[in-house]
Amino acid sequence: MKKYDYLFIDLDGPILEGKFRHYNCYKDIIGCYGGTPLDIDEYWNLIRNMVKRDIVLKKSFFQGTYDDFLTMWMENIEMPEYLQFDYLKPDVDKTLNNFKNYFEKIYLVTMRNNDKNLLRQLKDLAIVNFFDEIIICHSTQENPKYSALKELRFNKALVIGDTEEDTKTAKLLGVKCIGITNGLRDKNYLDADYYADEICNIEIDTICSED
Repeated sequence: MKKYDYLFIDLDGPILEGKFRHYNCYKDIIGCYGGTPLDIDEYWNLIRNMVKRDIVLKKSFFQGTYDDFLTMWMENIEMPEYLQFDYLKPDVDKTLNNFKNYFEKIYLVTMRNNDKNLLRQLKDLAIVNFFDEIIICHSTQENPKYSALKELRFNKALVIGDTEEDTKTAKLLGVKCIGITNGLRDKNYLDADYYADEICNIEIDTICSED
């Protein structure tokens, strides 16, 4: 049944719900420097619609500087006390297990900076063994996901992600992309070939049959 050499799947958004980690990290930084945190739904709507962080901070009456916020954000966002807010999206285990019928290899390709805490989180969530390889990309590099994958040789591959970085990576690789619309970006910002609100709702058999 296997039709593809690789599935390249993003972590935060397609597999993990990160809304509460992002919000609690933001809220605590606002509390540290002074200001009024937005409610979670307003905050997440702004993030999903790519509203610039300085505008979010202005709306929050943030009393520090942009650099103050960014420094503390980068220090905190992948620490265990915030990673604990992440949880698995619906039917992730069942869905990833089913994907193994269609892909020779499943690569987790994620934009994280703390490798140790990422691996610990994947083990704690009992999903680390679903992946043939874990590729950690750092945001300091141009086109980081594409740069990490461009040397691979394959006949057919597919990307699943929830941001513009994922859809851009698919286009640079010359493969199709499934955009997850209930993640970090609103559907309007995803230029994908297919869409699903969650990975459990991807009609993978139909997509593979079309290609």
